[in-house]
Amino acid sequence: MRGAGVEIVFQRPASARARGDACDRRARPASCSNPAPATANLYARAAAQEGVPLELLVAIAGAESGYHPWALNIAGHQVYCQSRAEAERMAATDDHIAIGLMQINWTFWGPRLGLTKAQLLDPATNLTYGARILKQGLSRGGSVWYRISNYHAGSLQRRDKYNRLVYDRYLRYLRGEVDH
Repeated sequence: MRGAGVEIVFQRPASARARGDACDRRARPASCSNPAPATANLYARAAAQEGVPLELLVAIAGAESGYHPWALNIAGHQVYCQSRAEAERMAATDDHIAIGLMQINWTFWGPRLGLTKAQLLDPATNLTYGARILKQGLSRGGSVWYRISNYHAGSLQRRDKYNRLVYDRYLRYLRGEVDH
C-alpha cells in the first residue's frame, strides 16, 4: 500500500457520560458500518494531499468513528450524534473530546492545529488533519504496526487492540465491504 512518500507493507498484528440528549452512547448506529458515498472523494483527497495510503486512512476512520462524521468521544464516552448541530452542542460542553471521522483529540491537537471543535466536525477538514496526524505517526521509528498505533497511542496492550481493529477495517476495505 502506498501514499505519496509513505509505503506500508501489512502483516497481521502481533495478536491478532449521560447528558439527556439524543446522541446514542450504547452502540454504533447501523448507518456507521461504511463511509457515506458522498464522502468517498474526501478520503481520497485527504490521503493524496497528505501523502498517506488511502486504504489506511479509510481503515483508521472505521476503527476510530465507524465512519460516523459526528462521532464524539467525550471524556472517554463514545457518542454518535444525529446531526452536526447536535454534535456542535455536545462538543461545546467539554474540552476533553475527540471529534469526527478521525476522532481527533481536540485537547491536544486543536490548539496545535489552530482549529475549533466546529471546524473539526467538517468531514473534509477532519480527514485532512487526521491524515496529517497519521503521516506524522508513520514517520516515526518502530514497526509498521507501532507507527500505525501512534495515531491512537496508549499502552502496548491498547495499541495491540487498536491495531487489530485497524487491520480488520483494512481487510474489509480490501474485500470491498467498505464503500467509502
